[in-house]
Amino acid sequence: MVRAVSTLRRLSLTAALAATLTGCLPYVQNQGEYELIPTETLRDDCDLLDQFQGKLQLNLQIAGRVVRADFGVQNMQLEGYVLEDGEAFTADGSVANVSTTVDGTNECLLDQVRVHLDATPVCATQFQGQMRLAYEANNITDCTCELWFRFDGVQGNKRCEGNP
Repeated sequence: MVRAVSTLRRLSLTAALAATLTGCLPYVQNQGEYELIPTETLRDDCDLLDQFQGKLQLNLQIAGRVVRADFGVQNMQLEGYVLEDGEAFTADGSVANVSTTVDGTNECLLDQVRVHLDATPVCATQFQGQMRLAYEANNITDCTCELWFRFDGVQGNKRCEGNP
């Protein structure tokens, strides 16, 4: 015997299933412009951090678990995802054939610039993380550099309550 299910019950089951599939994600991170404020330099082969002052901005967009960010250095776009537990996100990006200056004097044609970012939200307007930026130039050691640093990402100068 087949039991009839009311239209109202079907709609509520459909709504519950849709909410589950879209994922009520367990994180709250505002989208938009963030300034990346270096807190610790782990490696800086060619004084790149000084060269990037004023360019360490990230325009963050999150859709479901997909993370996209326009990064101010070399007008790069990073793409990544929110980790399964929702407590962190990661993103990567690269650009090829970049002409730039290294160490303030060396003109370099780089084969590739790569960026990797890991971040953990602190509140809706702030996250903390680390970034690795690599300049790659085949056969030109003076142009090959890496920058690794920890940072605070702050939106609109609004740090979380209780954080200086």
